[in-house]
Amino acid sequence: MAASSCRFPLRSSLSARRVLRNLVAFALLYGAGLAAVWGFSLLGVSTLVAFPVFVLGVLIASLETDSGLWGAALGVAYLLSYDFLFTAPLFTLKVLSRTDVAALAIFLVVSLIMGVITHRMSRQVQAAERTACALGRLNRLSVGLLESSTPQAACSFAQEFLTRVLRRPVTITLGEPPAAGSAAARDCYERRSPTGYGEPGWRDATEKYLPLGMKGRLYGVVAIDCSSGDVDSGSLSLVNAVVAQTLVAVERNELAESEPDGAGVPAAISAPSNDKSAAEPIRPAALS
Repeated sequence: MAASSCRFPLRSSLSARRVLRNLVAFALLYGAGLAAVWGFSLLGVSTLVAFPVFVLGVLIASLETDSGLWGAALGVAYLLSYDFLFTAPLFTLKVLSRTDVAALAIFLVVSLIMGVITHRMSRQVQAAERTACALGRLNRLSVGLLESSTPQAACSFAQEFLTRVLRRPVTITLGEPPAAGSAAARDCYERRSPTGYGEPGWRDATEKYLPLGMKGRLYGVVAIDCSSGDVDSGSLSLVNAVVAQTLVAVERNELAESEPDGAGVPAAISAPSNDKSAAEPIRPAALS
């Protein structure tokens, strides 16, 4: 219960930051659009030229905020402010006729459609970039694990990789956790199930513990620091993928350490012999 209550303030603070960021972007784009209209009026240029600037502002708002609704709201604010400040008589809303109401409705619909489409395209591009970045990281992980020569080296590389990617301390322990260590870590090792932060019965825990094992064999425990908040589902999926690759490297390195020197090396790749007689064909002995 306490763990879940700790997550709510974090989520609310993140939501407040996003709303504040959206409001700042909205205010800056709104001010820039009105400044453009005012500048055109000073230059004697028709203020109707500012409408492409309004459209550009709607597109930028849809890209820089969390929803296309911000772009639609900015488009309506542009139109009402233009009607109130830059068309005669000044400082009077003149959206009274059916034509003006229809124009406002059309502009609202167009702004909403443009905002939603632009925002959706932006999210797709961001998702593609995140996927490419994740694939690149997993490729570097595979290379590092392949180059490791001992189980400890494989776990150390995976530990550094997760710490760098998750931006929080991660510890991978091979073998049973020490008796003087965390009770949650020992419980995770004994029960072979996640314990610690966010799990029932561990209110005061600041770390999440995951079992390090596969094929019915337990190798150790993975500890993830959660003092700044719980790990989301995407990060957990990444951790599970990294753990799976690490366990393959650990098994391979254990097998290599258990074999004697030269064992398991195919004869096809062994060094060539300098004995020329070895290359000569065996001839049957003459019959007497």
